[in-house]
Amino acid sequence: MNDLIKFTRTELYDKIWTTPLTTLSKEFNLSDNGLRKICIKFDIPLPPMGYWQKIQYGKKVIKTPLPQQENEQEIKIYVDQNKNDNNPINLLKQIVTEKIKNNSALILKVSERLSNPDEIVSKVQDNLSKKKVNDYAKIKGTIHTDGGLPNVIVSPKNVSRSLRILDNLIKNFKILGYKVNVDSEGLKFAAYEDKITLYIKEKSNIKDTTNERGWKSRDLIANGKLAVKILQYGTTEFADTDKLLVEDQIEKILIKVETEFQRMAENRRKWQIESEKREELRKIEEAKQKMKDEELVKFISFYNDAHRWKKFMILKEYFEYIKSNNTTSKEWIDWAEKKLDWYDPAKNAHDNLMEDIDKNTLENKEKKRWNW
Repeated sequence: MNDLIKFTRTELYDKIWTTPLTTLSKEFNLSDNGLRKICIKFDIPLPPMGYWQKIQYGKKVIKTPLPQQENEQEIKIYVDQNKNDNNPINLLKQIVTEKIKNNSALILKVSERLSNPDEIVSKVQDNLSKKKVNDYAKIKGTIHTDGGLPNVIVSPKNVSRSLRILDNLIKNFKILGYKVNVDSEGLKFAAYEDKITLYIKEKSNIKDTTNERGWKSRDLIANGKLAVKILQYGTTEFADTDKLLVEDQIEKILIKVETEFQRMAENRRKWQIESEKREELRKIEEAKQKMKDEELVKFISFYNDAHRWKKFMILKEYFEYIKSNNTTSKEWIDWAEKKLDWYDPAKNAHDNLMEDIDKNTLENKEKKRWNW
């Protein structure tokens, strides 16, 4: 069985630059080369060699911008669920499937009539009841909800189905413990710190038409088939087929959504572990560098003291020579002894008049200046 996942170029680009190709290809049950070919076909740049290693060690990386295209094509990836049964994603899906099937509180059958609808669904129902088909709609023959409500785009004859499907899904999401809310982007449900957007849209066919003036146009005409679309780094669609209606796919939708939430939570947990490892390595490297720096400072001091000691011995020998000739006053001798004690690396005696002098260079130390 194949699942169809749809992406815009931007959505696939974002995925490629946030998840390593080897990991992402397993998610789609594709080979690395297969996913790479898709990116090349749609002119989506790939991270260069060493990109993920740099991120792992907290180094700066450069992200190649996505080239603009005049006509953006929809990217379709068919995920073969029967391939690579040992894939972690498939194993996760098996666990989630059991969880959904064994949850007796879930409502896996859509009601034939809208009964005791959720507050959000009641608002959608009221909003759509005031709508009329608009010739200027993107999909001819449809009406759509206003902003601040779940995104529903259907023909009038499919309003009832859409409301019952929406009500069923919202109630099931709440049973599963998801937080359900609506914002300017539509209906969103959240779990494990992640969010997924859902909307209902009637599918369409392309029809070439010619108006009374002879102008040709290509219109999208509603075809009566409903689709529930899940948005999260791409679009997953559950649509009416010749054998199954959306109402017959509620369990499948719930499994897909819960699997996505679990996968995102697991990825975030792994990312947190990797982040903690990187931070630990950073601290270890920082501590090593600090030890190296301190060791170098100690050695430089040792080196300078050795050279200063050699110069000190010359000064001391000269001092003894002058002193033995009795050619200097006691005052000079006292002064010279103090200076020797100040310069001696073994004594480093303090001298008020020499405190601004660097003993290694015998030049003035840099004085701090006030910044006004």
